[in-house]
Amino acid sequence: MGAAALLLMAGCGGGSGVETNGSGAGSANNGGAASSGSTGSGADTGEDVGHGASAATGATGSGGGLVIEVPVGGESGDGTGNGGDGTPELCDGIDNDSNGIIDDVDAGGDGVCDCLNIATIGGIGPWSNGGNVFATWLNARSPLGAVPLGDEELTAERLKAYQVIVVLHAATTGVENGSKESPALHEFSDAEASAFDAWVRGGGGVMTTIGYSNDEAPEVVNVNRLLAKLGMGYSTTKLGLDGDVSSWEPHPVTEGISNIFTQNGAEPDGPSGMTIAHGSDDRVALQVTQADDGRVAVWGDEWITYDSEWADTEGQQVELFWLNLLKWLSPPTECQVPIPPRVVK
Repeated sequence: MGAAALLLMAGCGGGSGVETNGSGAGSANNGGAASSGSTGSGADTGEDVGHGASAATGATGSGGGLVIEVPVGGESGDGTGNGGDGTPELCDGIDNDSNGIIDDVDAGGDGVCDCLNIATIGGIGPWSNGGNVFATWLNARSPLGAVPLGDEELTAERLKAYQVIVVLHAATTGVENGSKESPALHEFSDAEASAFDAWVRGGGGVMTTIGYSNDEAPEVVNVNRLLAKLGMGYSTTKLGLDGDVSSWEPHPVTEGISNIFTQNGAEPDGPSGMTIAHGSDDRVALQVTQADDGRVAVWGDEWITYDSEWADTEGQQVELFWLNLLKWLSPPTECQVPIPPRVVK
């Protein structure tokens, strides 16, 4: 695996995990979208699968952990996406069904791999009415959720548990909005930047966000410390990224995306970055790169982290954007599950 899996609810490597009896034909192309399989369809919350058949949770697997059994049948691309020899797939770091993909389990058919180990660095911003894409949206779709690292020291030992990390507010100054606050983080050291660089190059996937404060110039400094060795970063002068991002280059991350809103962000400006999205006045909104076995996405804003703000927004594809990102950032032969057709609008 690109990174060892953390034993949370359904741990990898211990024989316990999430089990599925569904079948399909999931595959991955350079980390891009997997092909749709014949699977069960799930509700938005990821609680029910199949047609009128609820997933049975809490059963005991061979290792004594959480098991989720998924009925066979349902609509294409709306369940586990497993193919191969029909052996139930588990969150155990093994390609149980021999379909070429490790741990491709999605019991709810919501497009989020149930075995994916995600962490966040920093904290959510104070500018929403309480929405947090990792505390609400993701937790409804994954038994693992996301582990908040907050202001912890970044070491090789701490990072190795995760396959995907999302950097939130990581500035060395806090941000306040009335009674809400995003606290300051410590200044990342050279040792932390080196550990982070090695984690990415070893197969980790990172997504960074920016624009949590009114003055982005000092905000970009700390996150740029993490990104510099990867040839990525944010501009310290091209600030105030605002408005709709409506120009998208073909890429697995941009598939099905036509418009996403930004407000008071900063332009990605990495020498190794490939620009795949522009906002108004041709301003850079998204850059990506591959660093050895890992992948990096640098997004020029933070508004997409407030799921309460975009959940009912028409004319934008924020949920699909997150699903595309998580899929592309994941190792190409791990946790590749189909994105359900209901999300593609």
